[in-house]
Amino acid sequence: MKKIFENQNNKITFLEEIDFIEKMDNIVRLILEKNCSCGYFHSFDGAEIFYKYYHNPREKAAVVISHGFCEFTEKFEEVIFYFFQAGYSVYIHDHRGHGYSKRMLNDKNKVYIHSFDEYVLDLYSFIRQIVLKDGTHNKTVLYAHSMGGAIAALFLEQYPDIFSHAILTSPMLEIELGKTPEAIAYLVMLFKKLTGSEEEYVKGHGAFDGVPCFKSSSCLSEARYDYIFAKRVRDENFRTYGASCAWLLAGLRAVRKLQKHAGRVLIPVLIFQAGRDTTVRPGGQKRFADRSKNTKLVMMPDSKHEIYNANFEIRKEYYQNIFSFIEENPNL
Repeated sequence: MKKIFENQNNKITFLEEIDFIEKMDNIVRLILEKNCSCGYFHSFDGAEIFYKYYHNPREKAAVVISHGFCEFTEKFEEVIFYFFQAGYSVYIHDHRGHGYSKRMLNDKNKVYIHSFDEYVLDLYSFIRQIVLKDGTHNKTVLYAHSMGGAIAALFLEQYPDIFSHAILTSPMLEIELGKTPEAIAYLVMLFKKLTGSEEEYVKGHGAFDGVPCFKSSSCLSEARYDYIFAKRVRDENFRTYGASCAWLLAGLRAVRKLQKHAGRVLIPVLIFQAGRDTTVRPGGQKRFADRSKNTKLVMMPDSKHEIYNANFEIRKEYYQNIFSFIEENPNL
């Protein structure tokens, strides 16, 4: 590991590509497990949602992570480790339909949701029941990736006073639909819903097949890709891999809504935009940044969608931006 950043007396060391998996298993996970508690909470509709809490005994603030499409708590262990080193406690939950949380379908490969409002209400329940249960945190910071960024934007529009800062990394503020116009995709998904076919996979999506495909992935770090892929192979709860028509319809509705109400977001927001992103469109990120009140857009031109799984130099710049952004606030 290499020290690349220091913030307010916290020396942060970062993992390189060499021996990444060994260091994750023998150093990072051991440190995190010593400070981790986990469990379930019941959301607004009674759904059981799985979460993890990493308590930092020297906590200066708490970070809440909202993960992306087809992701899960364990995928963010490296990210959590860096926040932990920097002096933050960290909370993360599996969004419904992901990981160990409640699923509406028996097929664990497929992501299904009626409305992104359900994700937002789950996050609100998590914060009220678990994160702010004891009222002991000085500040709370929201960190969100991809689909989690759409959830975060909707949340900040509805609950503007809970978080002090938000970091949206490659947020899904406009969905990449290839050559299909958004209006056509919306009508097709609506037709699927009206004809009772909303549980079908979106065209081009499918179940986890156990075959790695690093070159076409959203990662630049092959070691990190291999590490996460192995988790999917070992645990069927981590094999969410494709969108249902219901999820895409809900996602298209969500991005329309979050763009319409972006002006309601008042807290400082940092958006990271990946220059080689093939999952979300950059236009939505730019529009949201322009419409919200206090948002900074940072371009990472050489990164793919998962900036936190990029090469060392990109990740170095990424985390330096994150910690500088949070700690510009004198209250932190």
